[in-house]
Amino acid sequence: MKRWALIFIPLLMFSKEAKIGFVESSKIFAEYQATAAANSQFNMFVSTYRESAAVLQQNIEKMKSELEAQKLLLSEEARLKKLDEIETSTRTYNQFLQEAFGTDGKIEQKNSELMAPLLKKINDAVTKIALQEGFSIVLDLSQGVFYASSELNITDIVVSELNREFGPATVPGSEIKKAIGIFPLREENTEAMTTELGQKCQTELYNALNAYSQQYKIVSSSTIRAEIARRQLGRNIDDGQALNMALTPLLCDYIVTGQVTKFSTKIDYTLTFIDVSTKQEIDKRVNSITDDIKLQEALANDLRAMMSKLKE
Repeated sequence: MKRWALIFIPLLMFSKEAKIGFVESSKIFAEYQATAAANSQFNMFVSTYRESAAVLQQNIEKMKSELEAQKLLLSEEARLKKLDEIETSTRTYNQFLQEAFGTDGKIEQKNSELMAPLLKKINDAVTKIALQEGFSIVLDLSQGVFYASSELNITDIVVSELNREFGPATVPGSEIKKAIGIFPLREENTEAMTTELGQKCQTELYNALNAYSQQYKIVSSSTIRAEIARRQLGRNIDDGQALNMALTPLLCDYIVTGQVTKFSTKIDYTLTFIDVSTKQEIDKRVNSITDDIKLQEALANDLRAMMSKLKE
């Protein structure tokens, strides 16, 4: 869910005796319980559109496969008719993506709709606490303030004020799950590309990731592949492109990327586990398999090792 910068208006004009306070808007958003509820609602809203987009994309791919399989049997008229159907479906799909995920699309509108009342409550709470504590001005530490005394930081007081309506504690089980997505591994040589090994590795990794569905939200492989196809990036995308998609519209908290090569029965691969918000590498696994039958086991073991890093 997109966050908005808080703008705090000075309560009084500057003077020699003006008392300046500070808040950390990032901490307010993280600890304000209404934000979690809004995030949950927003993620459900986005998931509906993702699933619809994936169905449209799969339908187009199915039509293309059918045309390829039947092209030698079809008359020219029938072939052109099927091509026209594919083009019509593709236009519908692209229009759907633009209306849902494009600038000022339904996703942005929903984000604004959910965030507007939260921002008002946050600003009202900051104003109330600032008046109570005698601050003339309140600045946001998240916007680049180099130093502020802890005595002038009213973030925790603001969060407590905001959460009064929710009672003393959060409801058990209401925590928002972190989202994880796995991208097809980059196929680094011809043999890997011929056998579509990157997508095969992605599938095996997802099979292993299903064991964590209770703790984490899993962004499906079809959703990721549909977004790659929509952006016309081809089969091999780099980490920068993956991170860009992970931020929006996929909304992943963590992603797995990597590369793979194949020489006869020898498979070499590298997996990289990345924190999307910080763009930092959580873990990296390099492995070499001399029997492709053991690939599934090796990938599953490496995924488990990487996932364990989230608990350390």
